[in-house]
Amino acid sequence: MRLFRIYVDGALFYHPQLSKLAVTEAKVEEDAENIDSLTLSAPYNHPYLSSIIPLSSVIVCKKGSETVFEGRALDEGTDFYNNHTWTCESALAYLKDSQQPPYNYKGSLRGLLEHFISEHNKCVEAQKQFTVGEVTVVDNNDYVSYSCSSYSQTLEAIREKLLNTHGGYLRLRYTAEGKVLDYLSDFTEASLQKVEFGKNLTDVKITYDYTERVTALIPLGAKITSADYEGNEVETDERVDITSVNGGRNYVFDEAAVEEAGWIWAAEVWNDVALPGNLLKKAQARIAELAKGITGMELTIVDESDTGADISDIHARQYVYCSSPPHGIEGRYLCIRRTRDYLNPSGNTITIGASGVKLTSLSAKQNRNLNSLEQQTEKLGDIFGKVESITESKMYRTELVMEGMSIFRDKDQMSKLSCRVFSWDKDITAALPDSAFNWHRKSGNAETDADWDGLHKGKKTITISTEDVQDNASFFCEVTI
Repeated sequence: MRLFRIYVDGALFYHPQLSKLAVTEAKVEEDAENIDSLTLSAPYNHPYLSSIIPLSSVIVCKKGSETVFEGRALDEGTDFYNNHTWTCESALAYLKDSQQPPYNYKGSLRGLLEHFISEHNKCVEAQKQFTVGEVTVVDNNDYVSYSCSSYSQTLEAIREKLLNTHGGYLRLRYTAEGKVLDYLSDFTEASLQKVEFGKNLTDVKITYDYTERVTALIPLGAKITSADYEGNEVETDERVDITSVNGGRNYVFDEAAVEEAGWIWAAEVWNDVALPGNLLKKAQARIAELAKGITGMELTIVDESDTGADISDIHARQYVYCSSPPHGIEGRYLCIRRTRDYLNPSGNTITIGASGVKLTSLSAKQNRNLNSLEQQTEKLGDIFGKVESITESKMYRTELVMEGMSIFRDKDQMSKLSCRVFSWDKDITAALPDSAFNWHRKSGNAETDADWDGLHKGKKTITISTEDVQDNASFFCEVTI
């Protein structure tokens, strides 16, 4: 199993098998459309509390050899028990530290991104520098023309001149040679894990937000230029529109959405589009998105990599196959966001893109299921067989409950550890025999650990003391069902 560790400026800050380097929270939130974040908390007696300096210290989280987060702390706070908590942002935020000088650029999209990164690298430390990797976003003409007469923050310049006009995503990769920034039209990586109802899916939340829904869109392109009285080419206040290629109409609309919700108008500007035909294509693709509204699906899952399976994690920026017939979910979806609590993985969630799921189709599926049960009672035996097959594939999980101290500092301290077993969300601990529970200790001394294990077989609850921990030890319970 790949261990999760945290380093601060290259020094070990957290290790799951070192009680002196304990933390109370380590939650990473990955966001394909924004900057990843980390919430980190440590107890008051952690020996390296003072080593984390906001905006200065480099905080790196690793799972095995893979870097799952790198960034810096933004702030520090304490609670009633003097636990210290830091909110951290990923290395992508380093692009907020530099300013782009005034520029006049003409060329490809890749060249523009390379220009921004080059200017950024000139004025920041080596730790904050990037190289440009893959660029798969394309412009129809492979040529853009942008200028700016004032200074602008690098990240905002990238968003304004690239993301807002051409779409796509930024992806940060950590390599042996340094940080690589990709600009992708879409993600191509697919997770090896599947999320399936009845196996590793524990909860589903579907939200439909129509507050940003648009049914008709007026697209506007680049400003039209004309010659002044001296023959110089100057910009006018008029912009390219689509009337010449769209039957005289300066707008596009979604007929089904208008029929359902009425006319809801918006206008959008593409400063780099000078041809009406290209502007029409962009507008048609855009209205197809806006007419749907925003659908979000948050899935609470069990990541198989947390169970010790030799399989890679599910990450944001991956496509994940998800299947939950009762919720109308079936297919490959982009994982937009991923919340991962490395100390308490039972609450881990993924948020997936769900433009293909509609409330009407979901309701229709549920109604068909209900009608089938009401009108075809003679097939009860078949239905029972299907339910039984789902029950056979049910998911078990264990939960350790501690009463007392998690860190022993003095002699004669004791804590009680109990192992609870759940089938789905039902606690089945009492139904299992004591012989199914076998406790194990890992202290680095295999011989004494084996003796300790032999004394703690067949118990659902055990008591551990300072003598059991000695210098450092971790405990877990193996349940045989």
